[in-house]
Amino acid sequence: MNDDVPPLIAVLIGTLIGALLYGPVRRWVGTLLRTLRERARNPQSRRPGSTKLLLIFATLHPAPWLILIGLPYGIYRLWSDPLRMTWGCLLAGSILGALLMVAYEALGRARARPAHKQGN
Repeated sequence: MNDDVPPLIAVLIGTLIGALLYGPVRRWVGTLLRTLRERARNPQSRRPGSTKLLLIFATLHPAPWLILIGLPYGIYRLWSDPLRMTWGCLLAGSILGALLMVAYEALGRARARPAHKQGN
């Protein structure tokens, strides 16, 4: 991306990227944590070879690679070479997009909770 792109366009593109990446990363982390919690609570439910299968599926999903490789590389790039204006706006937009998705999800849960309690 060169500096010919207006900063507002870069922020909008970054917001879209952050919003789109939030779902798969959240789903992967939630599934992995739920599976590990369930396995810790009930050790008898383990099937032979299920640990190997869990590790294979956990490493085939793109979310851990985005986190484990992308995050350290992004931090390195931020500190080693200052960002151009457009890249900074894109990064800010992607963080904004992820935060907007977190807020949207929290608002949806808050609205759903009182309606659920009224029914009981």
